[in-house]
Amino acid sequence: MPKVALVKHNGSSVLYEFYTDLDLKKGDLVVCETHRGYETAKVVSCKERAECSATNWIVSKVDTKNHTERVQKEKRISYLKQQIDMRRNEFTDEYINELISLKDKAMYSLLKELNELTSKSNTKDEIELKDSFYFTTREVKCKADKCGNFYIITTPISYWQLQYSIEQVKEKFISGEWKMIDQ
Repeated sequence: MPKVALVKHNGSSVLYEFYTDLDLKKGDLVVCETHRGYETAKVVSCKERAECSATNWIVSKVDTKNHTERVQKEKRISYLKQQIDMRRNEFTDEYINELISLKDKAMYSLLKELNELTSKSNTKDEIELKDSFYFTTREVKCKADKCGNFYIITTPISYWQLQYSIEQVKEKFISGEWKMIDQ
């Protein structure tokens, strides 16, 4: 047996009664068959059929869940893209080139040659570093591999790879924290 739903159309303060056999609750968005065609409305209340002025039916309940999820997903995508762009803008071209050189041997070679051509000539006091060498810290023996303008340090205990700039590596040797060894 049909029930009667009391609804309010968008932009109207007048309440209307419609027959329904749908399971509706207060606040549901519905499509109603009216004299002017189909219109949306919000359910104010539902009751068992009684004397009423209803002549038309509620056609269907509008499922807004998918739409709400889609809108939330688009907002999240927009937010993530904005965050990625902000992070990307924090990096210098030099750092981006160094990252590319980790995966691209041609870029590595180009950066290496550029660095050699633009670096100051070594003085007697400067430490000369090879492209690859072993050293000891206070605890363990490690390996350093040059990649662009920094070294990738591999520790045998944890197999971690750490990144140090050439200046940082030189400071470690000057301070005595690291010592070069032959392998």
